[in-house]
Order: sequence, then structure tokens, then C-alpha cells
Amino acid sequence: MKKKKKIVISLVTVIIVLVIILVLNSFSTGKTIDGQSVETIPLSQEERQKVVQTVLSSDFIKDIPEKDPIGLFFFSFENNQRVWRDGFLIGKNKFLTQGTPTVSLTLNSKYISEFDGTNLCEIIQKANKNKDLGFESEYGKARLLIKYSSMLKHRDCLGF
Repeated sequence: MKKKKKIVISLVTVIIVLVIILVLNSFSTGKTIDGQSVETIPLSQEERQKVVQTVLSSDFIKDIPEKDPIGLFFFSFENNQRVWRDGFLIGKNKFLTQGTPTVSLTLNSKYISEFDGTNLCEIIQKANKNKDLGFESEYGKARLLIKYSSMLKHRDCLGF
């Protein structure tokens, strides 16, 4: 009887330890892409300031719909591997601290050094031409056209 009790206690202990390990591994500080955890490397304070200043001074920020923010995510390449950097959620006239972007733009972080506070459109066009700009949305073109009709005057700038 005592032997069975020891075996049961041992099995319960092993199961509890496995559950704790699984729970701890499910929490991460990075993003999740296609169900896989992806670590991000933060931008420097100087890079963050350049991005914030340039986005806030751009004309398009005031035309972003209230309910449909835009995500701007940066990446770089290290050892021929894409490394995700910080991202920003841009709402109408401001940066948001929470929410889900309707449209996500991905931009190579090498362009941040070219930001001068007023040239977001030029940099995005340059990155698009060099295939360093990505565009993602779960919505089709017709639905995006309706959602972002206030931004049609900026479509050449933003690449959509």
C-alpha cells in the first residue's frame, strides 16, 4: 500500500512540474507570428524619437480613421535572418498604447536613420521601391478602400 502511495505522489509531482514548465514557457516577451514566439530587439531611444517625430509631423496621421489604426513595425537583417524590432500603433493624431491594427506596414529599420522629422512619405516611397516595405491586412481591397477613404489622398505615400 505504501509503495502505491509513493508512486502516485511521484506521478502527481511530475505532472505538476510539467504543467508549471508548460505554463511558464507559454509566456514570452516577444511577438507571436504563425503561432511561434518571436523575440524583438528594441529600437534605440534616438531611433524611437526619430520615428515619433517624423510620424507625428506627417500629414496622413490626422486622416487615420478612429477605429482603424495602422501598425508600423520595423525589422532588420542579421546573419541573413529577419529580426523584428519595435513597432508602433498609430491612431488619429497620436500613437496608441493598445489596440489591433487594421493595416500593418513593415519597414526595414535601416531607413530610420534617414528620417528628418518631415520626410515620412519620401522614405516610405523609397522603401517600397526597394522592396523594403511590407503591407498586411486581413481585409480585402474593397473593404480597405471604404475603411480608409479619408486617406485616399495619401495612397501614393503609404503604398496602398
